[in-house]
Amino acid sequence: MRHYEILKIKENGKVEIPLEWAYEVGLVKDAYFLVEIDTNLHEIHLERVALPGKELVEIELVVKDRPGVLAKITSTLGKHKANILFSEAEEMEPLGLGAIVVVVDVSQMDISKKELIAELQNIEEVMEVSLKEIE
Repeated sequence: MRHYEILKIKENGKVEIPLEWAYEVGLVKDAYFLVEIDTNLHEIHLERVALPGKELVEIELVVKDRPGVLAKITSTLGKHKANILFSEAEEMEPLGLGAIVVVVDVSQMDISKKELIAELQNIEEVMEVSLKEIE
């Protein structure tokens, strides 16, 4: 169900969402949200990614743009109990490469983050891998 309300900003950049709506969408302390900001349209979109209690990391990969590469990456993550919460892929067409960003919950993983990165780097088509912890 959609709700519409005019909200007044109380301080620069701080928005106060009515409590009953905040709870309905999981807008609680330590929850994770993806914020999409379009400065041309003057719009902001929030999407809940995870409730509290998760350990999130963002993994960025540069890969050779070939069929099956994404499957190899997601298979590796799944094999080690890393839960994919958000992903986005983009072609870098003139170079024959692709860029992949994956937000992953690693709280149940059966290997270390360092070992996971090493395993992703061992995939033939993966050119670069970086991992950033989300606080």
